Amino acid sequence: MKIYLIDELIKSFLLKVAAFLSDLKIGMKIWGLKVKQRQIEIFYGYGHKNIRATHKTTLELTKEESLTKKGDCIVAVNVDKGFPNLDQSFLNLCKSKDCRITVVLECEEISDEIIGFGHPNLTFQHPSDMVIRKSQFICPRTLMIGANKAAQNLNKQLISKLQDSRAKVQIKLIAEL
Repeated sequence: MKIYLIDELIKSFLLKVAAFLSDLKIGMKIWGLKVKQRQIEIFYGYGHKNIRATHKTTLELTKEESLTKKGDCIVAVNVDKGFPNLDQSFLNLCKSKDCRITVVLECEEISDEIIGFGHPNLTFQHPSDMVIRKSQFICPRTLMIGANKAAQNLNKQLISKLQDSRAKVQIKLIAEL
């Protein structure tokens, strides 16, 4: 009977510790209790007159300032962060096969959300491009795989806004495990 009470006290204490650590965005498993890990990156980019957003399997964000009409997956240019600028804890979390990655694009109060997954083989090595993929293909440019949307699936009002080079887009990356 006393062992049961001690176990309950320890479990109660650990639950309080887990709640505290969760507030600090640190995750852990305690006796089957999973506390969610979450990392967020927020940065900005711009639209461009050549944004078409017609690609069927990918969507790209780039630090490059120019865009030709061949770049049919690109939805933001001149973004102010690339992989080298993202926090290492965010990138490490994305390397888990169980990590869910959400990308939220917002321009002039119009937004859209893309959901995909991380993978242990992601390298995040490209200096200027981040690619969201519906497929499972991984290369140095890949941000996430198994995405629910590609460029052609984005909100058409959002794409219309992004076809103006003066349009500023907020890009929010959320990694959760």
